[in-house]
Amino acid sequence: MDEDALENVFSYVERAYVRMQAGDVITQCLDEGRLTPLQTLVEMLIVVGPQSLDALREILSEVSARKSQVKNDQHQVFIKLENELKDYGVQLGGAHSLMSLARLTPAVFLAFLRSQKVEDESDQYFCLQRLEEALDLMRLLVRHLDMLDEIEIYLQDWLWGLMYESAQEDWGETPKPFSKNLPLQ
Repeated sequence: MDEDALENVFSYVERAYVRMQAGDVITQCLDEGRLTPLQTLVEMLIVVGPQSLDALREILSEVSARKSQVKNDQHQVFIKLENELKDYGVQLGGAHSLMSLARLTPAVFLAFLRSQKVEDESDQYFCLQRLEEALDLMRLLVRHLDMLDEIEIYLQDWLWGLMYESAQEDWGETPKPFSKNLPLQ
């Protein structure tokens, strides 16, 4: 195997490892609802300097993939609710979305159910329960999206800083190494 091919394999394995580690850290951030685990990882990368740009880009790519997945999960929550309510003759239709349903009070939702000819109290209760479950899950997904947005901004800020440092090194200037002035916790 020639050196270029071997280096490509090592590069691929390294990127896969960084993405796997990033995925674990992102999951930890989402579970805890705070950035601290990611900040610890990023601080270790920043100390290395501009050489860690690729690793930060891989983490940012993982964040983007997670955001897409969460948005897909939101859509799936609505589709599942829509299908469950269809079994009771309730048509949400194009005018309703999970976000618009989130604004409904139980009394208004019950009136909506009655307008859809759902008169049986046990059916109404079932539909109301499905709505509450969907809304609880949606609130969790919204919190995850908010955290992923925060993570994305945090990473982009550090990427810009490292790109600036890298550009100064490329131009032969001696940059003030901001990475050496990190506030360590």
